[in-house]
Amino acid sequence: MIDRLTVLTEADSDALRETVHGLREHWIPRGPKPASFFTLGTPSYLDLAEDPETGEYQKRADISRPLLWESFGELYERLADLLGGHLGAPVHYPQHLAMPGFHVWLSAAVFTRPKAPVHFDMQYRAFSWPPGTDLTRLLSFTLPIRLPAAGGGLNIWDADYEDFRQAAAKGWIDSAADLKRFHTKQYVPYTPGQMVIHSGHTLHQVAPSSRVEPDDERLTLQGHGVWCAGRWLLYW
Repeated sequence: MIDRLTVLTEADSDALRETVHGLREHWIPRGPKPASFFTLGTPSYLDLAEDPETGEYQKRADISRPLLWESFGELYERLADLLGGHLGAPVHYPQHLAMPGFHVWLSAAVFTRPKAPVHFDMQYRAFSWPPGTDLTRLLSFTLPIRLPAAGGGLNIWDADYEDFRQAAAKGWIDSAADLKRFHTKQYVPYTPGQMVIHSGHTLHQVAPSSRVEPDDERLTLQGHGVWCAGRWLLYW
């Protein structure tokens, strides 16, 4: 259900954080002012419009792609090499979709209660995919770069999207979050530099930290993948 892949050393993570902070003028604030949660890059779950290929998502993806490649090209190449070896197939970044990007939670945004949405990653359904795409073969990943002093991680449940469909068809539930009543939760702790990979169809939630320190920060690289004609297409 969960795979782990070491991508960065501690020194790599520290250097990457410095680069992300050096691009702060390009962070996109999310939520009310004063913002403390930002993205660097274009997450489909936030920026998809009714027509994702001509809406805000596409505009922001086109703007951010050259910046991200220039600033993090070595990281993307390393990620493609390591993840491709781990998955046993090549990894590709399609030009019409956003590059995997960064979540930045400053201390004021780090939460201590489980308030993040319980969900499946269903963004792939909004896009048109080329011939040879298998939408039953999916992945989502998080690469932690900096975590709060009390740690950070992911809550997952032993339930997948098919469980949701069946339970909803029987009228047992109204939302994905309702599945929590019937399934066991597991906490998956994060380690800076170690990527956590799952199908995206595993019921999951950003886990809270037990406490927040004044200089805390939660910085992660995020992305998704779809299988297409013998290779994985990565995007955000």
